Amino acid sequence: MWEENNKKTVDLFMAGKYEEALASGTQALEEAEKEFGPDHPNVARSLNNLAEIYRAQARFDDANPLWVRALAIREKSLGPNDPDVATSLNNIAGAYFEQGKFNEAEQLIRRSIGVLEKALGRFHPDVATAHNNMAAVQRAAGKFPAAKPSYERALEILEKHHGPDHAQVGTALNNLAGLYDSQQRYQEAIPLYRRALEIAEKSFGDNNPHVASSLNNLAGALIGAKKYDEAEPLLKRSQEIVDKTFGPTHPYAITSLENIADYYEVAGKTDELEMIRQRIEDSKQRGNG
Repeated sequence: MWEENNKKTVDLFMAGKYEEALASGTQALEEAEKEFGPDHPNVARSLNNLAEIYRAQARFDDANPLWVRALAIREKSLGPNDPDVATSLNNIAGAYFEQGKFNEAEQLIRRSIGVLEKALGRFHPDVATAHNNMAAVQRAAGKFPAAKPSYERALEILEKHHGPDHAQVGTALNNLAGLYDSQQRYQEAIPLYRRALEIAEKSFGDNNPHVASSLNNLAGALIGAKKYDEAEPLLKRSQEIVDKTFGPTHPYAITSLENIADYYEVAGKTDELEMIRQRIEDSKQRGNG
């Protein structure tokens, strides 16, 4: 009975039916406590499910005590160095991050990294994910010097685990490049974006939205470095991919056109800017028509 209601809760949550999911999740929690006892790992799973539903509604005051109880259950029933303990720590850290409580989030993620390294080894992909989460928190807090080694550690792990051309390595390269980009360190960002683009092309093919995103990232850094002639063909290629994939009136296609418009404005290409603005307006009208 618990397993059925637990699955139902997850399905309702994924469908965005939060009130129904809360009712189902509450029932599943009661069933777990009755069937397994108050300190069983399945109770922690139900608590986490309920907490995630509250989190999706930004009801952090309701979610937090559930996460804290789930963490206590897992530490007691599974031991302090089980991967599920790290999951609970990351759940709470994620909520703190969303509330802007960066120091609290950083402390919990640091603890989760220690747990994962003991449980899974220092070069497991889950450890890389935790380092990436740490970097995101540090970056949001404006701790750029601290975020850099966190991103680099995630990249190192993924390269060792998957090899240098894996899609997850490309994501890690984009993350590190984005850190440099946000500090206007374009010359350091550009080679990382170039490599991420090569990986995306190998992993997904030449005409995939992931490639379009990588093209835009690289173009943005080139524009920042005032390498306008190199940026323009990348933006146009990205636009072609998005048009083919989603159609010219899709919001992604319009956003891509707006990126080109921003480029023309920065580069001082007024005639081209006027033409692309007209194209954007036409695409929006057709999309609404």
